[in-house]
Amino acid sequence: EIVRTNGPTAFVGYEKDQTDATVIGVVVDGVPVESVAEGETAEIVLDRTPFYGEQGGQVGDTGEVTNGSTIFVVESARIPLAGLIVHGGRVASGSLTVGDSVHASIDHLRRERIRRNHTATHLLHWALRLVLGEHVRQSGSHVAPDRLRFDFTHFEATTREQLDKVERLVNTKIMESHPVRAYETSLASARESGVTALFGEKYGEIVRVLEIGNFSKELCGGTHVGRTTEIGLLKILSESSVGANARRIEAVTSFDALDLYRKLESDDRAAAAALKVQPGDVSDRVAALLTRARELEAGAGRARDALSGSAVAELLEAASDVGYRLLVASVEPMRPQALRALWDVLRARGVDAAVLATADADSGKALLLAAGVESAVAAGFDAGKTLAAMAPLVGGRGGGKPQMAQGGGEDAAGIEGALDAARGLLGVS
Repeated sequence: EIVRTNGPTAFVGYEKDQTDATVIGVVVDGVPVESVAEGETAEIVLDRTPFYGEQGGQVGDTGEVTNGSTIFVVESARIPLAGLIVHGGRVASGSLTVGDSVHASIDHLRRERIRRNHTATHLLHWALRLVLGEHVRQSGSHVAPDRLRFDFTHFEATTREQLDKVERLVNTKIMESHPVRAYETSLASARESGVTALFGEKYGEIVRVLEIGNFSKELCGGTHVGRTTEIGLLKILSESSVGANARRIEAVTSFDALDLYRKLESDDRAAAAALKVQPGDVSDRVAALLTRARELEAGAGRARDALSGSAVAELLEAASDVGYRLLVASVEPMRPQALRALWDVLRARGVDAAVLATADADSGKALLLAAGVESAVAAGFDAGKTLAAMAPLVGGRGGGKPQMAQGGGEDAAGIEGALDAARGLLGVS
């Protein structure tokens, strides 16, 4: 009814961020009304507006419609019918009545961020076709102030190398400061000149072409920057699948890209401080730690094997009776805690005394342990004296109490000699 009575809304937002206008319609809960008062939510229609109505993937503008002390906060702008732009929002103060003369102004800074992101989608489209192939076509998009989403046809996931190349191409075109020009022409002329159109989109006889430099030319009704340098910078956040042969890229530009880099830099500094390295050395330090973690896990695995039933069974078979049950043996590399745990297992399985030697799973150095229960000590076993005899043969020293002694040395090659010394001291053949 509003369109039939007053004609289509005149959109002046390509050229202006604000304009004087007349209220030609007020709607509350889908019902036309004459006026709306403070605190009420409504949709209003103006005869002319700078507010871009959401379409083509670009979100609608926000801002204010004012009349003296009256302020209508515009929270959305949409196009429910061709030619009709509806402003949704609330009356913050005063009241609005059909016929009022008002001043409409968009949130300029928000629009600038949207414009940068929208032009960036065109650069992405161009770069993706260049890197992945001419089969790539835009299949959807969402252009908001804080980020952009670009959907495209492609038959497989993109590699990190391909995404890096796309990002580099886009940023090169941004920095080269190419002019961005929009103009209207006939659909037939646009097609003849090779303009890219969106598949499945319906176009009228007169279309709007968005041209970037001499390398990108697409049909587009959105708002855009004047030169590519206004975009500042583009950073790809992610690439994912959204269906069969359909991929999605999410990215940020301008101040949002700068904020992202600042956060990454802050995170890098925090990680560097925690790792006690320079920020540029974080990845090398992490790689070294991962290698060390794998080595430790391998050592832990060997210790678990040494404590396994079959390994313990083999050790038990090697025990000798010298008036008490004694085991003198070398075991697979493990850490000191695992060596102690092994003695606990052997003691629980009936071994009265044990002299064990191994290479430290962390450092490769020799580890020695001698331990015995009270009855073994009473029968003559002395862990401290045994270890004191063994330690020099592995380039170290050690000793302890008759019931428990631990030590080690730098030379793991001397382990067998150390065990032979223990056998001789304890009377084991």
